[in-house]
Amino acid sequence: MKGDKVKISDIAKELEVSTISVSRALAGQSGVGDELRNRIISKAKEMGYFKAKNNEDIKILVLHQKPFVQDTSNYSQMVQGIERSIQTKKCEYDLEFVDKEHQDQLYLPNKIQKGINFDGIIFIGRFNSDYVKFISSRIKNQVFYTGYSPSFDCDSVWYNFNNGGYKQCECLIKNGHREIGFIGGCSVYKNKEKVLGITSALEDYNLPIRDEFFIYEENFEERVAKLISSNNGPTAIICQWDYTAIKLIKCLHEKGIKVPEDISIVGSGNTEISSLSIPALTTLELNIDYACEMAVELLLKRINKPDKPYENITINSILIERDSVKNCMK
Repeated sequence: MKGDKVKISDIAKELEVSTISVSRALAGQSGVGDELRNRIISKAKEMGYFKAKNNEDIKILVLHQKPFVQDTSNYSQMVQGIERSIQTKKCEYDLEFVDKEHQDQLYLPNKIQKGINFDGIIFIGRFNSDYVKFISSRIKNQVFYTGYSPSFDCDSVWYNFNNGGYKQCECLIKNGHREIGFIGGCSVYKNKEKVLGITSALEDYNLPIRDEFFIYEENFEERVAKLISSNNGPTAIICQWDYTAIKLIKCLHEKGIKVPEDISIVGSGNTEISSLSIPALTTLELNIDYACEMAVELLLKRINKPDKPYENITINSILIERDSVKNCMK
């Protein structure tokens, strides 16, 4: 049977099941057991049923799990970038916020509750793994944007924080810094990657890795101030985000410690405030718009090729050099 003539009724006849069961299985809807669903999908592939969809016929659900209130990161830019990329592709979509509490409760997104079927889903941010499994029973085609974890076997788009950390550290080294530290949460996976990049650069340049200069605390201000005042502290600190860096600069200013004269500070994210701070912040441009385009394209590829291997796309950043780093070699 030619692929362009295969119908749902043909698949149903081959398997001796109802057309409703076949339709639900292929749409990722509930009401079909996993064993039967797998048989139906396998038979559909064998018979050549799957065809590339026109973008206008594709419906995408976008879930995000962080409110925009007092957004000091690039999160809102990421959400808007995903929306803009979907609109460019002329797909239909719905956007919904699902907080941690609703994830724990296995809340079903509003549009799915109303019976709307989606061809794919983009998760923005790190979602509860049980919730992801719950949603995957409804929507099979998934892409994780910024919510990457090595435990996930799925399509994902992620920022190359390992490379970014290396770039930040190498910039400081080339400006004459030898005692370099880091501030950021230890439980966040991206920070583990960033620290790997920083320590790799230090090792490549045969410089010491001072564990006491790597601070994994939310209330870091007093500890940093004491390190700097001890005359045996870091000459430069790489921060998790621009907000962290600017918070640190403010704290040091209040204690009479000048940036970059007494210590150099580097941020990450190239947020709007990074260029407005005093001094203007050296930081990483994450290439968010491009990453959003890749996330949408990756989902469309998955929808049209459901049996392709999983892909993890990592986007490199660009170092933006401003005034918060002192050249110690002059």
